[in-house]
Amino acid sequence: MVTALSDRGPRQVVTHEPRTTASERRSRSGAVWPPFVAASIAMALTGGFALGAGLFVARWLGGETGRWWVAASQAHGQVQLLGWVGLMVLGVAVHFLPRLAGVPLRWPRMARVALWLIVVGLVLRGVTQPLLAAGIGDPAASVGLVLAAGLPLAGITLAVAMLVATIRDAPPRKTGALRPVRPLFLVSFGSLWIGAVLNAYGLVAAARGAGVVPASLDRIIVQIEFYGFLVPVAAAMTARTFPLYFQTHPPRAHLLVLPVAGLVGGIALRATGDPTLVGAGQVLHGAALAWLIAALRVFGPRRPLPRRPARPLRDPLQLHALSAYAWLAAAGGVSMLIGLHQLGLAVPVLPSDVEWHALGAGFATLLILGVGSHMLPGFARRELRSAALPWVTLLAGNLAVLLRVAAGLIGHGGAGLGGVAGVLGVLAVVLFMVNLHGPRR
Repeated sequence: MVTALSDRGPRQVVTHEPRTTASERRSRSGAVWPPFVAASIAMALTGGFALGAGLFVARWLGGETGRWWVAASQAHGQVQLLGWVGLMVLGVAVHFLPRLAGVPLRWPRMARVALWLIVVGLVLRGVTQPLLAAGIGDPAASVGLVLAAGLPLAGITLAVAMLVATIRDAPPRKTGALRPVRPLFLVSFGSLWIGAVLNAYGLVAAARGAGVVPASLDRIIVQIEFYGFLVPVAAAMTARTFPLYFQTHPPRAHLLVLPVAGLVGGIALRATGDPTLVGAGQVLHGAALAWLIAALRVFGPRRPLPRRPARPLRDPLQLHALSAYAWLAAAGGVSMLIGLHQLGLAVPVLPSDVEWHALGAGFATLLILGVGSHMLPGFARRELRSAALPWVTLLAGNLAVLLRVAAGLIGHGGAGLGGVAGVLGVLAVVLFMVNLHGPRR
């Protein structure tokens, strides 16, 4: 499909279903993106949702948890953010971004090198960080954790260099679809790299100490990965794909830049550690997310198209997307409340855990399940295996987030709910994976 949306309405450009090169026509087995998607799903099913469920079960069975549990929780968070979400984003980007820019991907043979560096590093972290924190396996665990610091940084550096070089290669006459969202992509990829640098620093410090990344540094890394990397790249993809997939009105590009600048500013304020500035940063994040959602017109009226009536409530994939942005709005509301409380206002205070899981398990996961079910079969020239399975992933995905958020609100007493949430997350990802492999077109 070569119809895309500009700020002035529909026009003909290359987008997610673009012209293919001669080599792509000769062999689709050489596509760059499938290993990233496969690795992303593998990360979600192991160190992501499964490990998350196991951590809740351990808390439920054992009550108080030690240093190993904190270390395993940190490893779990990075496997979800860099493995499940990060690798999926990179996999889509290496296919989608060159077509949006109208140029080939730079250094495509290096993509698999970048992938394996990231995957091996995350696996090493998931194994060695809890072992070191538990006092098991040293010095091998310390060496493994140092490798876990360097390998993802090298892989992310290579991947970001490939994508930024591809953006820079775009000729001016072919950047109509890319230009409005280029700042968002650049902020996102830059934040991914900065987060990788800080992750490496934190893991080296953990390897020299007790196996746990300092809590203040871990919070900064998570904020950069969510608000600097995830939300901007999701907004850029939303601006380009939702008008095609879900018939939303195309957003005005200039309205997207300011809230993304607010997200970056909020990260800077929250990183200071000063209570007043941290509170101001959280309020800024809440306001920026509200602006961004409004600017993207996700919840606005749909454009009726020929032979495509606008029926969002009957489309499970569109309901995934709407649910994702509802959870993003919830995360913004939680951030706003925490910030106002920090500034001394008498408002209800919620655990920061709720903010992170509304963003990760809610926004990121449901967006992948919904938009991924549109994009990835298109990349592979396949159909979905079943039109009914997305209804199941919609239910399982949202219920998983609800239970995970409830567990965060309840505290130790909600450990059982957190375990069930992890199992539902695994179920949703497995069904998503199965449904991608339908018949060829």
